[in-house]
Amino acid sequence: MRSRHHCRFCGGIFCNECSKGRSLLPMKFHMGNPQRVCDVCCVRLEPVQPYLMDHICRAAQLPTHDLTDLSTLRSWLNFPWGQSMEYEIYKAANTISNYSKVGSLKPEKSIPDAILRQAKGLAILTVAKIGVMVTYNIGTGLVVARREDGSWSPPSAISSCGVGWGVQAGGEFTDFIIVLRNESAVATFSGNMHLSVGAGLSAAAGIVGRAAEADIRGGSGGYAACYTYSCSKGAFLGCSLEGSVVTTRNQENSRFYGNPSITASDILLGSLPMPPAASTLYQALSNLFEKLER
Repeated sequence: MRSRHHCRFCGGIFCNECSKGRSLLPMKFHMGNPQRVCDVCCVRLEPVQPYLMDHICRAAQLPTHDLTDLSTLRSWLNFPWGQSMEYEIYKAANTISNYSKVGSLKPEKSIPDAILRQAKGLAILTVAKIGVMVTYNIGTGLVVARREDGSWSPPSAISSCGVGWGVQAGGEFTDFIIVLRNESAVATFSGNMHLSVGAGLSAAAGIVGRAAEADIRGGSGGYAACYTYSCSKGAFLGCSLEGSVVTTRNQENSRFYGNPSITASDILLGSLPMPPAASTLYQALSNLFEKLER
C-alpha cells in the first residue's frame, strides 16, 4: 500500500514516489519552510527558488528574540533542546553575552585572548547531563566559522548526545563554547557526524560553575583538537571520561535556509552571506572579539 500526499502548490494528490521534492512556495502562501510538492510543480518552482530564498525563507527574516539581559526570563536559563534555528541563535547569543559579562568582571574566567585570536570558528551548545557514576547528556546548538576577513559564516544547527563514566553524581545544564582552533576543526563540524572524547572535572552548585578543558574530535569531516569552555547550572560534582556524538541537524538547516539540499559544508565553508535572522548572534560575537582590537 502506497502512502499519498497533497502537493502544497497545485493541490493534487500523489503517491510518495511522485512527490519527493520540497520547494519554497510563492509569497501568497505565507510559508517560510520548503513544502512537499509533486515532481511537476518541483520543476515549475525551481527557477524562482533563489529569489524566494533571499526574501521569504526564515534566514532572511529579522530576529524576534533579541534581548539577552536579565530583564527577560528566557535569558536566565537556556533550555538544552532547541526546536528551531531561531531559538538556537538566541541561545548562542545569550551564552556568549553571559560569558563576555563574566570575563569583563573576572578576567581569569574569560577565554584567553590568544585562544580567541587563533579561533577559526565557534560551536555553542546547551547540554543537559544527569546520572550517578554513569551519566547521560543531550543538547543542541550551532556552529559558525570565522572567515579570512574576520566576518562569520551563517550558522549550522547541531545536536549532541553521549555518555560519561567516572566518580560523579547529580544533574546540570551546561552552556558550552567550543573554540575551533584551525580549519581542520571547522571541517570536522562540516561533516554529518563526529565523535568527541574528553576528560574533565565538573562542579556546579546552584547558580553557576565554570570549567575549561580540551577534547579530541573526529568524524566524516576529519579530526581535530578543540578547546571547550563551559558554564553550568545545577547540582553536580565529579570527574569523568566523556564521549559524545555530534550530528548536523540537516533538516533544520534545510528549513531555515529554504534549501532542501544545503549541507553543513555549504554553510560553513561556502560563500553564503550572513543571514539577517542571525544578527543578534553576530552582535554578540562582535562584542566577544572586540577586545582583541584594543
